Amino acid sequence: MTLPSSPKSFIERLSSPNPSGEQSVQEYIHGDAQVAIGESEVSRFRIASLIGHGVRALGVTILGIVLLLSLLGAVGHLARLNAEPPFQLVEVEVDRRLHVHCEGPMGAPFVLYDAGAFGIYADGWWIKEALKADYRVCIYDRAGMGWSDPVPTDTAPTPAWHVEDMRRLRAALGETTPFILVGHSMAGLRLHAYASMYPDELAGLVFVDAARPQRLDDSRMASLVPWFGRIMLVGGILARTGIAGGGAFLLPDELDLPTQEAQDKRRSIAAVSHHSAARSEVLAAFGPDRAGSQPDTTPAWKLPVVVYSTSEDGGANRSVAESASAQAGFGRIRGMPEESHVSLLDRQTAELIAADIRDMSAHLYKP
Repeated sequence: MTLPSSPKSFIERLSSPNPSGEQSVQEYIHGDAQVAIGESEVSRFRIASLIGHGVRALGVTILGIVLLLSLLGAVGHLARLNAEPPFQLVEVEVDRRLHVHCEGPMGAPFVLYDAGAFGIYADGWWIKEALKADYRVCIYDRAGMGWSDPVPTDTAPTPAWHVEDMRRLRAALGETTPFILVGHSMAGLRLHAYASMYPDELAGLVFVDAARPQRLDDSRMASLVPWFGRIMLVGGILARTGIAGGGAFLLPDELDLPTQEAQDKRRSIAAVSHHSAARSEVLAAFGPDRAGSQPDTTPAWKLPVVVYSTSEDGGANRSVAESASAQAGFGRIRGMPEESHVSLLDRQTAELIAADIRDMSAHLYKP
């Protein structure tokens, strides 16, 4: 056979024995176009194959991570089954207790720390440490949070309801004199509620990057509340599967807490009840049924006030501190944009908060 001399095509001859033992010849004629198409198809096949391998590898990796987190969560769950609350459980109502830790001299000025939306007693640890030499300081878990018993059935955990629970806690602790209330994040709503409902029971307020009820109708808040509720719902599901508990082992301890307190922070992240309680609080404070749950007036400015904020201008409670300065004679604003919402509770900032509280006391008890 004579081969074509045209460069546009070529002939491949493949010889192979047939069943009779004779050689058969198969001829494949390819033009440039057919070659190009063939190479393109091979390239697409290779890309698809690589993508398939990559997807499978990613799936295996994700599955491995999920299994690892679930295993860590299961180990943590078993450890929690035998765990005991590290501090005192104080009965505030029949068959309902709050987990509380107090340090400092009996009879000294009283300070109560109230944690934020997802927080526990441990968040106020360094504030307690910075004040305990000359103040009686208590840090606690709100109802349903941390080690505390849940909110009573059919009770909405509004800011006003938590104010009443704080009063029950103070009574159970034997604290009757006016006290300084410190609150972080969403606790600001409870600080304002307390000032509205029982101003004579307070000696001063410290807002740590805290919320203010006048911002409840902010359009951004209206969009954030459903989002936060969904996050807490997903968090509860992850807690049930053990994934949240496993993930808690990997989270950094931003506050550099002691071992027990760091473990309790991780425990709260892993607890379904904690996620559920946090979600209920947010919906009670910000949800569509919050009418009547938050007092309309907040005469916090009639009390000495210190405001800490990650906003340089003092944030939501700036005007409260300014009015407190004019009317109560003591109002202080510390805008700290270099800090985060969490780092405002670290050891270094706690020392500054303690110094401000001592200045507040000096103003309150000056001759």
